[in-house]
Formats: sequence, C-alpha cells, structure tokens
Amino acid sequence: MNKTRSKVFVVDDNASSLSVVRVLLKAVYDVYPLPSAYKLFDTMEKVIPDLILLDVNMPEMNGYETIAVLKEKPQFMNIPVVFLTARDDEGSAERGIDLGATDYVTKPFSGPLLLRRISNILLMEQQKQELQECYLTIKELQK
Repeated sequence: MNKTRSKVFVVDDNASSLSVVRVLLKAVYDVYPLPSAYKLFDTMEKVIPDLILLDVNMPEMNGYETIAVLKEKPQFMNIPVVFLTARDDEGSAERGIDLGATDYVTKPFSGPLLLRRISNILLMEQQKQELQECYLTIKELQK
C-alpha cells in the first residue's frame, strides 16, 4: 500500500523554532517551515497542508489573525491548526481554541508528546473523512 506522507506547515517568525520543529518532524512528515503568515498563504496557493502548526506572536499578521483568515475560506477552514507558542496563559489558549484551533501547545514542548498529538489529530481527520465518504456512499445507495 502506497501511503503518502502528511504535509505539516510550521509557521513561526523565529528561525531556530522553525529549525527545531522541522528536525523533529521530518522523519515522519513532509515539513514546510514558513517564516510568516504571508508565506503560509503564498504556499497554500500551490500546496494544501494536512495540518498547520502556528505561532501566535508574529509581526505583521499574528497567529490569531491568521487562523481567522483560514477559517473564513471554505477551501482552508477544515485544515487542523495547532497553536505552537510561548504564550502560556489560559486566556491565550482559550482565544486560540475559540478561533478554531484544534489544539494549543506551549513552548518549550516535549518532542515525543508533540509528535503524538500531531499523529492523533491526523488520525482523527482521516477517520472523519472516511466516515463522510461512507455516509455519502450510503446516501447514494439509498437513492
């Protein structure tokens, strides 16, 4: 069975954070390190990710503004977004989840735990898609 690797976009203006996450994930996923939200939107014109890791504190367009734009667009609204940020206050996490994030992970993070969280989210997305396809098949058979 030919299984394609999931594409994970990592959006962070800090080059060392991008590097650390890329090194952690590259053995399992196709990783796209992106230094800004504008680069994210540029790249998404060519490649659609399976998951986005998004920093909150970025110049020009912060993570909250970025997710708001993503969730407005039908072609991007179902892509899971995980905030990966140094902001560790409860209000920031609640705001991120309220805006549509799937999860909120604070830096510094545990590498194995981050890998597990990503894996779980991608598995849930795959199962959700399979259920939707099954539902459509059943609806078609009922006609």
